[in-house]
Amino acid sequence: MFDNDRQTRRSVLKGTAGLGTLSLAGCLGGGGDGQEQVDLTVGSSSSGSSTYGNSQAIQRVVSQQSDYLNFITQDAGGDPQSIRLYADGELNSYSAGNYIMNQALTETGPFSEDPVSEFPQLGFGHLSLNLYWMALEDSDIQTTDDLAGRNVYCLPASWGLRAMTEEMYGEAGLWEGLSENVVNVETSQAASALSEGRAEAFIVYTSNYTQLPSWASEIDSRVDVRPIEMTDEYVQAAQDFAGAGYEEVDEIGGWEQDVEGDFPKHTWTETYPYYFSPDISADAVYDLMEICHNNYESMQEANPTILDWSDPSNFTFALTHTDEIPIHPGAADWYEENDVWDDSWTRGDE
Repeated sequence: MFDNDRQTRRSVLKGTAGLGTLSLAGCLGGGGDGQEQVDLTVGSSSSGSSTYGNSQAIQRVVSQQSDYLNFITQDAGGDPQSIRLYADGELNSYSAGNYIMNQALTETGPFSEDPVSEFPQLGFGHLSLNLYWMALEDSDIQTTDDLAGRNVYCLPASWGLRAMTEEMYGEAGLWEGLSENVVNVETSQAASALSEGRAEAFIVYTSNYTQLPSWASEIDSRVDVRPIEMTDEYVQAAQDFAGAGYEEVDEIGGWEQDVEGDFPKHTWTETYPYYFSPDISADAVYDLMEICHNNYESMQEANPTILDWSDPSNFTFALTHTDEIPIHPGAADWYEENDVWDDSWTRGDE
């Protein structure tokens, strides 16, 4: 279900720089063509995350470009929470990483004892993350072999990326050496934990190859850091793990300070699509994608992580779970009209 060979993904991305189901207003509002107001309440992980930043950039431009669409960014606290809030009828859309969605579909991980049965339909991809290790500049940590027994920050405990990393290293027998000294704080406290020496090394990610999330930008501005080399055991763990991709990149983008080293940059990767309730009209999802397609540059002004959506294929790279989840009919219409529909996908019911 997952593809560990993500080298082609970079060519796809090279252009980057309680509401219930559907909320309808009681009047037609300012829509010139008579559409009723549609609220897309979108679970978007936690404030400061790349998902949240992307969603806010989309929200701002949609509010300028549409008289009837409301794209509402909702801080859900993490991907598992977004999936549960949708199942409980409190969201009608969300972004979730493919790793966590796989756990929800297979009733594993955080869904093993409390599964969900209601899922939305696939919309379009918006985010690709490359995760990697870094350490304080003045630390004696040089490689991942030095991490065992050290104070390390591995992202918030509630995040899907944390669960993915724990499972990846757990399968390789590496997590036990890290877990006893994991510093469990939210991303808003990560820079302080590093500047105060409470954490010596940390996991971070670059979004769509070019941009740091806001919490990592705070680290960049406050703390001198450097990348550390992933040794063979850690590289093999990432390569063998079926729940994420693996990629070696030439550089880790987004940092203002010099973070290059004379060793390969090994990363493990995750991709994120947006999902939409089948109760949302096909026109609404189609129009949302058309706004993203035509106004991505305005979105990039608010958040450079936003993809170059002038290329229709940049909507499709994260559509992983198409055997289990159909494509929303509005997205299907858009893909067909822009010649990027895949005949192996299933069109969702309207």
